[in-house]
Amino acid sequence: MSDDFKYTPKFFDIRVKPPGQEKAKAEEQRCEWDGCVAKGNCKAPQSPDALNEYFYFCQKHTAEYNKAWNFFHGMSESAARAYQQGQAYGNRPTWDMRRSAKGQDASAKGWQHRFADPLDLTGDAKFREQQQPERRLGRLQALAMDDLGLAHDTEPKYVRTRYLKLVKTFHPDANKGDRSTEGRLQQVIRAYQILKTAKLA
Repeated sequence: MSDDFKYTPKFFDIRVKPPGQEKAKAEEQRCEWDGCVAKGNCKAPQSPDALNEYFYFCQKHTAEYNKAWNFFHGMSESAARAYQQGQAYGNRPTWDMRRSAKGQDASAKGWQHRFADPLDLTGDAKFREQQQPERRLGRLQALAMDDLGLAHDTEPKYVRTRYLKLVKTFHPDANKGDRSTEGRLQQVIRAYQILKTAKLA
């Protein structure tokens, strides 16, 4: 090559590998099999405990070595099974999805837990109704429901209807001025106020 076409940068040459410098080729690896002098260009692991350390064999001896290789040699059957199951998730720590309420809901619904269905195209509304937690009443709310003669799981709209019916029944104006039911009327009004405060009416 003539000097006219020689590469000479105008500014400082910052290339990592300047032209003309080539690495000396590394010595070729020989097969580590006893008595073999062929090139050892195939890697084979030394042992299950040292998977990143290799023997270098020729192709023929690598095939022989691999046929005799048993990763689970020396392990009990239960240890081998545990190792195989752990490999399914890369032996990373895991935990049960069903421990939280959200996880239970997701595992029960399967693939449907990932999207909302406001039009109930999947028929999931029945599932949501079944999954709603049962409301628990405090002692005062339970007594108030009993005073109104209602079951503890009565919906708020029926509580109001029952209240209006009882007020009409026990009010002195509805009983021609008889004040004997006035105590019961006060009890009904107090019960309704308790339920209204608890947003159950």
